[in-house]
Parts: sequence; structure tokens; C-alpha cells
Amino acid sequence: MRGMLQRADDRSPRRARPGGALAAPSADVLAMLAVGLALRLGYALLVHGSHPEPSSDSVTYDTIAWNLARGMGFQLAGSSGLYPTAFSPPGLPFVLSLLYRTVGHSFLAAVVLMCVLGALVPAAARALGRAMFGPAVGRIAGWLVALDPLLVFFSGYVMTESLFTLLLLVALVVSVSWLKRPSGARALGAGLLWGAATLTRPVALPLPVLTLAWAWGPLGLGLSGAERRRQAALLLLGTALCIAPWTIRNAVSVHALVPITTGGGRSLLDANNAVVWDDPEKRGGAIAVLTTEPWASRYRGLSEVEVDRRAGREALAFLRSRPGEWAGAAAAKLGRLWRWSASTPSTGSWASEQAGLARRLAGLDPLLPWSIALFPLAGWGLVRTIRGTRRHFQLLPLWLVAAFSLGSVVYWGALRLRVPVEPLVVLYAGAGVADLLWRARVRRAGLAVISSQRR
Repeated sequence: MRGMLQRADDRSPRRARPGGALAAPSADVLAMLAVGLALRLGYALLVHGSHPEPSSDSVTYDTIAWNLARGMGFQLAGSSGLYPTAFSPPGLPFVLSLLYRTVGHSFLAAVVLMCVLGALVPAAARALGRAMFGPAVGRIAGWLVALDPLLVFFSGYVMTESLFTLLLLVALVVSVSWLKRPSGARALGAGLLWGAATLTRPVALPLPVLTLAWAWGPLGLGLSGAERRRQAALLLLGTALCIAPWTIRNAVSVHALVPITTGGGRSLLDANNAVVWDDPEKRGGAIAVLTTEPWASRYRGLSEVEVDRRAGREALAFLRSRPGEWAGAAAAKLGRLWRWSASTPSTGSWASEQAGLARRLAGLDPLLPWSIALFPLAGWGLVRTIRGTRRHFQLLPLWLVAAFSLGSVVYWGALRLRVPVEPLVVLYAGAGVADLLWRARVRRAGLAVISSQRR
């Protein structure tokens, strides 16, 4: 017998568990944690070995964290001794300092902590998928996030990616919960979480406003105008309350109005200068201008705040001088951000070419076959979402992906900058997989799938 099927919302009725919010995690979540942690620890040990040393941005985070752990404040070492810094956002150094106070100055422990935080990301993605799409999509997305090579790669480094990605997903989960069941407490909690995410990566600063724009219309369907405005104000207040102490600290320590970091102007110049734009290998990427001439000499001896101001002005002047190249530069940045391969001539290999297993694996590129499968599935999931009746609610992840892409156009493109929104892409891939599995089950049952543009 063939009949017409109306696709039901896959949010199956949930039985209340003993213990409520404090109930033990399900076997599915524990399995995700175990698999995710094993992959991340395995990769970290493969690349770093048992005695890792900090490099790149990790040096700064490690140094500040160890100074904090010893009670020396949020400081870096300069030619004349320690000085207060606002170059790095405080979130990751503060978390690392708590670890160092417990175990001592062990960079291996910091790497393990990053892997643990990265292993929690699949559970957070699962929770977001369940809240936005239902249990089936949440479960699929959680497992895909646990296995995603890009997320595995960056979980083994002491950089902001693991912590920021986790905070971003938790803030989204709480924001979705607030929209479903509006209350002042949930609005304030979502704002506080967005503030915490911003203190980990300043790129999150516009996201509370974006979330509020997404929620504003639906909130008006169940709340009075005054109550909607009150809860919106509470969300923004929560963000401000989280950020304000750090901003005040910066005003006192570096004697300038620095809301989060002194790195914005430098980051803009790192990516928008003649060295990067005129070199096909570097185009779309970035360099460290403070260690590259002529900037190294030009900015030597200046304070963080002054360097940031001058670098920002120079970057803007450079951009104004070459408007005809904006489109090409933007395309190069987006190409780096959304490339499907981890290994390119300008970025190198995902695995260190050292002796042993790592050297034999360095020629492989696990991200390429993964991307070939992931992006079409994500595209299909997005199409089904746009055609669905709950598209406004379920398109919030897309707006965040667009916001991060726009940020890449302004600064630079890199796989590292894609990490925080990779779980959101995977979420739509999970929706695509769930849709295809549902259609396969329908056909095996001998029924017909009759869909329409508006379901």
C-alpha cells in the first residue's frame, strides 16, 4: 500500500530521567567522549611526542598562564622585564593557569587539557543538534564531529580553538533554550556565555547581537513588547557584565580603552599588506609583521597600544590604496578558509615529518576525502532546512558561518579560523544524512515519498 507521507518532526517524546539536569550522560555521549578523546590524544602524541614544546601562539598563552599561576599577573617578558599585556584574550591563559597551579608548568598537561576540551565538543554539537533538529540529527552530528579530521587536528594544539569552539556551542545551546522557553534567567545566562566566548576569541563580540536579531521576531509571538525588550536587554547585559571587568583591568594596566585585546590592528595588517597580497603563495594568508621588515624596525620600542593603533591605520591606508584588488583578495581568503585539503604547497602537511609513524602518515591528507563527503551532505541538509517550515529557527548556524566567513574576508583565511564553525557545517551534514536515511527507510517499506516546497 502506498500513501502520502508527511515528514514528522523527529523530536521524539522524551522520558524524564531521574536526576533531571544532573542525570548521568547516556551511553551514546560517553562513547562519543571516549572515541573523540582517543583520536585527539593519539594525534597530539603523534605530532608532539611525549615532551612537547610550545610554538607559535602557544608560546604566548603558555607564558601568560605560567605567570598567572605563579601570582605574577597577566604579563609578558620584555627587554626591561615583565610588563602588563592585553595582546591575548584572557580566557585560555586563565584556564591554563588553573591547570598549572595544580600540576606545575607542564606543557604536556596543557596539550592533554586541549584534547579533553576538544573531546567535549561532539557532546555539545549533539546537544545543539537535538535542540534544533531533533535526536536523530543530534546523534549523527555528534559522531561526525567526534571523527572530523579538522577538529582532531586542532585539538592537539594549545591555542584558543578547542575552548572557544566548546563555549560557542554551549552558548548556542543556551540561546536556543532561551528562544524555546523565554525567561530573564535564560537570557542573562546566554549573554554571560557569549561574554565568556568573547573573552576567549574577540571574533565572538558581534554574535550576541546576531543571536538577538535571530530571536527577536519569534520572541514577539509569545511575549509582550516590554518583556521582549527586557529579555533582550538582559542578554546584552550578561555579555557586558562578563567583558567589563577585563576592559576595566586593561584601562588600569595598559592605560587605554581596550575592550578585549590590543591585537586587532596588528591582525589586520598581518593580512593586508603588500608582502601578502603580491605573493601568490601568501595571498589570502598572513605574516607576522612584528618580525618582518620594514615593520619590525618601524614598530620597535612602541607600546602594545601604540603598535596596534599604527598598524590598524597602516592596514586601512593600504586597503584604500588598492580597491581594485579587494575582490581577488577576498576570494583568496575564502578559498583558504573553506579549502578541502589540509596539505597545500603554502601550508605544508598536517603531520610532522619526523621519524616513525608520523613521517609515514605525513603524505596522507585525511581532510580531503572527508570534505568530499561532508560538504555535499551539508549542502543537502541546508537545502532541506531552507525548504522546511522551521527554517528560521534552524538557520541560526548558517548566519554564524556567514559571520565567520565575513571576518575572514576582512582579516585572512585559514583552516584554524574555520574550526569554531566546523561543527555547525557538520550539523547541516547531519541533517542531510538523517534525511537520506529517512528516505531510504521509506522506500524499503514500499511507500512513496511525496515532498513539496513548503512542508
